[in-house]
Amino acid sequence: SLNRRTKILTRTVNKMSSLENRGNGSWRLTISDGYAPDGKKIRFQRTIHVDPMHTPAVQRREAEKQAALLEADFRRKLLLTGNRAPLRQVFAEFVEEKQRAGLKASSIRFYTNLFESRILPMLGDMAVQDIDRRTVSRFYAALAKAPARSNRSETGRLSGTVQHQYHTALSAVMSYAVRAGYIAVNPCSQVEPPRKDTPETKWLNPSDAARLLDVLDGLEDVQWKCFFYLSLYTGARPGELIALNWQDIDLEKSTIHIRASAEYVKGEGTVRTDRPKTKSSVRDILLPPDVMQIVNDHRRALLAYRLPFGKNWPEPDAVFTTDDGHRVNISTPTHVFRKLVKRYDLPPLTLYGLRHTAASLMIAEGLPIRDVAARLGHSQTSTTLDIYAHALIDSNSRATDAISRALEEARKA
Repeated sequence: SLNRRTKILTRTVNKMSSLENRGNGSWRLTISDGYAPDGKKIRFQRTIHVDPMHTPAVQRREAEKQAALLEADFRRKLLLTGNRAPLRQVFAEFVEEKQRAGLKASSIRFYTNLFESRILPMLGDMAVQDIDRRTVSRFYAALAKAPARSNRSETGRLSGTVQHQYHTALSAVMSYAVRAGYIAVNPCSQVEPPRKDTPETKWLNPSDAARLLDVLDGLEDVQWKCFFYLSLYTGARPGELIALNWQDIDLEKSTIHIRASAEYVKGEGTVRTDRPKTKSSVRDILLPPDVMQIVNDHRRALLAYRLPFGKNWPEPDAVFTTDDGHRVNISTPTHVFRKLVKRYDLPPLTLYGLRHTAASLMIAEGLPIRDVAARLGHSQTSTTLDIYAHALIDSNSRATDAISRALEEARKA
């Protein structure tokens, strides 16, 4: 009978393991590992699930096969006998740790949204000790088949990039479980993560960038002319520009000080500023006088517009605001720029593409990667190298041509 409980005992050196059929495809593996200093037996238990529709003999063979793998991991000290804790409990502890460490609220929401949407419903009640590489592989396989919850998906499925985000979140929590002593090895590190498939962000070549500036010069809305000029000339992230205050701008020295980033607070419907992405994101950016003149034009226009509001203007220090004085929404510049590109038939480009354009132009002009990384606010030059490999390839090709021309001229002399 499938529901009849049977127990299989196997002996190993200094250990005894038992495999118990608990019915309905559930088997319990128990490994005894001697005695603790207090005289209590040290036991490791793990539940194994097999297809309950198979015959008892087939179930037993499959359970024994999985049990052998688990026991091998146990002997290699890849599994611990510590206190069992469900994943949802470990996740709550992880969040508490990150809050104490001062992790940005937006990052905590990133983890929370991913866990609450799919990870906890599928794995939340499992003890982290039971989540092995096979469990993680099955979870990733389920993600690959899961329907997308956004109508922006062309396939109706989760993109590889979104699947990779779930991997990032789960791996971070399992790494915490290792630090907390629940498990010895992060099982996510033993599984190939989902592959990202986000198309590479496009950028403008110099002639198209010049064409964009011509379009911006003809705009009547000085605020958006200023915003997009700064996007292109500074290479700053959109959220960093939205977070700008007038006290961050030195018109005399032609510099802006990036020290914060804006984020949308879901549920409150408000935009707030917070410390930037990394310490390296805090930086001063020098701008040419003609760009600072555009910034000053925007400042004068804004002061004149808000004069009738008096003290009722909500955010007097914000550089980019709505018509009623609140800091602009995170998505607003993206929507405005998209309409601009369509209206003037500019090359397809996202707002973030202006940041990529700035980086590509700097690299094309031979600026050292370290200087490019500093202007963009990257904490490591390797990040810059990874993102802007295309520009480096072009630059490297031009350098090769320059060396070839120089040597050819020398040989002719």
